[in-house]
Amino acid sequence: MSRSRNFRACCGGAPTVQFGIMDDFLTDQQQAARVQGWVREYAPTAILAVAIGIGGYFGYTQWQVRQDRQAAEASELYEDFRAAIESGDRDSAATLLESLIANHEGSGYEDHARLLMAKQYVDTTQPSLAEQELQAVITTTSNGDLRQLARLRLARVYLYMDRPEDGLETLNSDVYSPAWRQLTEDMRGDLHQALGQTEAARAAYQAALEHSGQIDAAWIRLKLDHLSGTGAAEAEPPQPDTVDESAPAGKE
Repeated sequence: MSRSRNFRACCGGAPTVQFGIMDDFLTDQQQAARVQGWVREYAPTAILAVAIGIGGYFGYTQWQVRQDRQAAEASELYEDFRAAIESGDRDSAATLLESLIANHEGSGYEDHARLLMAKQYVDTTQPSLAEQELQAVITTTSNGDLRQLARLRLARVYLYMDRPEDGLETLNSDVYSPAWRQLTEDMRGDLHQALGQTEAARAAYQAALEHSGQIDAAWIRLKLDHLSGTGAAEAEPPQPDTVDESAPAGKE
């Protein structure tokens, strides 16, 4: 009996310890199996997410580099265009303008180039070509100031072409910000005066006086005096050279 108890005491405890070690070992196996199962189930998704993240980062970087390169190219083309205009090389200017429109639409440079080209056409007494360029700016630009500037210049071109009705229709097709109101009302007064609509012209000039802007108030009052027959000259006074209608747009 003593030997049996000693055997159990000696040998009975050993299997208990051995079984405890085996249980721990099996638990590790189970944990490893769970990890492997998790890896098999979720690893493809995790890898895909990482790949998408890395790809998106590099894709955005490449897109930004491309945008910067295109902006630099558009700027360089526009400067070449300005140089051609200033040197009187109209053929080169026309080619550069076509390139800006074809390759950099929406950059804003093509709008400014069209405004400059329209001015060139006016200076060389080709108002119909100027009309085309200004209409293109009005139709395509996303810049509200440039659109209003183009409308104002187109109205002036129509006045030059003896088409004041078209000029009024052009002005009346937009709602102008305060920065443009003086120039717009003054132009409207000129158009009404060309149509012989004295009262409408007077109202427009009065409205122009109520807004500050690029035109000297004394010049507008001179036009009002002319309508009343108190001006020194009977003919319509010429536009002053000091008026800079491009100022509100901020760039050109």
